[in-house]
Amino acid sequence: MKAVFVNGNMEQDIKQEIAQAVVGEDAPPEAEPPRRKTKLTERTAAKVAAFLLLLVMTAVTAGGILGALLLYDTGIYGTSETTFKHEIFSGIARGDGYTLASYVTWDSENLSYQMDQEAAEWFCGERNIAFAAVEAKGQGEIWRSGANTDADSPWQFSFSYDWADPERPSMGAVENAYTVQLVLNSAFPIQDDYALANWVAGMAYALRYWIYAIIAAAALLVAVCFVFLLCAAGHRPGVEGVRPGWGTKIPLDLLTAAVALVLFLGIQMVVEANFGGIGVVLVVVLGPAILAGIFTGWCMSLALRLKLGGWWRNTVIYVALRWAWKVLRKLGGGLRAAGRGLAGLLGGVPLVGKTVLIFLGLCILEGLGILVSLGFFWSWGVLAFLWVVEKLLLFLAVLAVALMCRKLLLGGRALAAGDLSYQVDTSRMVLDFKAHGEDLNHIAQGMAAAVDQRMRSERMKTELITNVSHDIKTPLTSIINYADLIGKEPKDSDKIPEYAAVLTRQSERLKRLIEDLVEASKASTGNLEVDLAPCQPGVLLTQAAGEYEQKLKDAGLDLVTRQPEAPVTILADGRRLWRVFDNLMNNICKYAQRGTRVYLTLEERDGQAVISFKNTSRAPLDIPAEELLERFVRGDAARGGEGNGLGLSIAKSLTELQKGTLDLTVDGDLFKVVLRFGILS
Repeated sequence: MKAVFVNGNMEQDIKQEIAQAVVGEDAPPEAEPPRRKTKLTERTAAKVAAFLLLLVMTAVTAGGILGALLLYDTGIYGTSETTFKHEIFSGIARGDGYTLASYVTWDSENLSYQMDQEAAEWFCGERNIAFAAVEAKGQGEIWRSGANTDADSPWQFSFSYDWADPERPSMGAVENAYTVQLVLNSAFPIQDDYALANWVAGMAYALRYWIYAIIAAAALLVAVCFVFLLCAAGHRPGVEGVRPGWGTKIPLDLLTAAVALVLFLGIQMVVEANFGGIGVVLVVVLGPAILAGIFTGWCMSLALRLKLGGWWRNTVIYVALRWAWKVLRKLGGGLRAAGRGLAGLLGGVPLVGKTVLIFLGLCILEGLGILVSLGFFWSWGVLAFLWVVEKLLLFLAVLAVALMCRKLLLGGRALAAGDLSYQVDTSRMVLDFKAHGEDLNHIAQGMAAAVDQRMRSERMKTELITNVSHDIKTPLTSIINYADLIGKEPKDSDKIPEYAAVLTRQSERLKRLIEDLVEASKASTGNLEVDLAPCQPGVLLTQAAGEYEQKLKDAGLDLVTRQPEAPVTILADGRRLWRVFDNLMNNICKYAQRGTRVYLTLEERDGQAVISFKNTSRAPLDIPAEELLERFVRGDAARGGEGNGLGLSIAKSLTELQKGTLDLTVDGDLFKVVLRFGILS
């Protein structure tokens, strides 16, 4: 056996090996189906990258907005860069001036200020201080650093601060005891607070207008990533369509409430942030990014639910409303049942009893009105008003009853006068009046239908007598005439055999007519014996096709038969079913148009055996299908053919005796008979 070594494509290799074994070793291998290209919305890496980019750009947007507000608050748009930096450096210089002032001490023996010059020189050497000096009040300058520096240079930033001295108990605190003067090195060679502030101030001044473009670009990237994540929600690598995720199992309203609570608390934290310094910046910048991530996750879950459809079903509100609706339906069903019971109870009460109940109800309402007016209002005016309202309503009710009785009276008179087309208008009637009006309408309809049926029956009887008389008279007249001719001919005449043949043919025709008439009568009254047993209609159809093959050829007809491969078994009488097929095939041979096709089909449909006979009629069929099934009714009104009009009637009666149905359809020249029998499993 040939070994197959697979490398991730075992199914394809097995298919190729089977194809080569069946077709031959030289058979070309089956071409691999083209692989579907993974969409960008299905790639996990793209989703993660878009989500991270959204967080970063949200932080950039929030930071940009915070920076723009701070820049506007500092007045950077109305000052020069040097002035802006001078304002920033002033705070740092004040702290350095306080430090240098701390190196000044009071010499109580000499009654003068002394400076720790070594510490002051070391401090200035570690900072970007180009020049520093300290002056005491009444004593003059007590210390100077960088004596060769030009303090008036425009490239330097100079600051001067006055300090009080709280350490002279003998003299008390003196305001402006000494003055500290600082001049910065504008080159900022040392990495200290001044250098960092200089870099930040220069960057802020350079980006004071670009920051708005950065905010807009970051916000645009946030929007693009947000839309992409919504489109990619539910898509997985290598899977067509949208698939639910673990998040869709959480009810949407609960998830929305949780996300709303987190967003509310987060916004409160960002607004009320009081961490000081860099903490505020981190909260204001990173807080919106975290909140944006949470909100984006909720939006992705909502987008996935909308794509899957029926998102409202996975909500607590929907479940609660559905449960409440079921409860209300049950309560409504109970109320409706009680209402129907009460209506049925009242419906069983005679009209006189209903009248008495209505009268008693009016009396009770009138008494309650009197009690209410006397108990709460104690006013005869209110009582009179209620009495007028009651009588007005009673008048309207009596007027409505009178109008309904008037309509019923007119309907009864119209029916009594023989106007069966008159209809009582019951649209505005109630209770027994409406029921009585509908009864009058039904009486009119029933009488009209009975009269129509009686007239149709009389017409059918007349036609039946005429047709029977015609079909019996024709062969009987021929028999009488040819018998008379035989009696007048000599005994050795050559025409006697010819006349005898005519007598025989007409006698057989008369006999067959009488037998068909008797059989039709028995079949229609159910007096015909039927032996139901398992039977295969396909065999009888094949037999009918064989026996009528020559007759169909002589009539210029092509026979087309269709049967299922598996045999179909029904419960029927084989002899009676064959008579049905024989009558239908005879009918086709007599009345079908030459040069057309005849279709005999048998099929199984919805647990029934459906047998159909279809042909094209030679004469126009302007007779309704239901009349063709009557006895002695034929398609040719002139009755010039051989038939007697009993074949279809006998076929229908025999089919119904075998628990089947026969349906006749006439569509233009198409003549179709369909038989249906239940299938035995």
